[in-house]
Amino acid sequence: MSYVSGDYYVICDECGGKFRSSQTRMRWDKARVCRKDWETRHPQDFVRGRADKQAVPNPRSEPSDVFLDDNDVTASDL
Repeated sequence: MSYVSGDYYVICDECGGKFRSSQTRMRWDKARVCRKDWETRHPQDFVRGRADKQAVPNPRSEPSDVFLDDNDVTASDL
């Protein structure tokens, strides 16, 4: 390999190998990697969620609490 001005050595962030800067690429996650470790970003990373209809159909109000009076339940009822 002949001398190229500005073609310095870099360390691959994935495998740790020593490569010339012309033999490496910047990956989507800002890692400087060699050609063997370079990968494109997965298409699922760009999928956006859709708004969900979370309203309850046919809503009803909560019934009021019913409390037992004193002595409504006796030992013989159990």
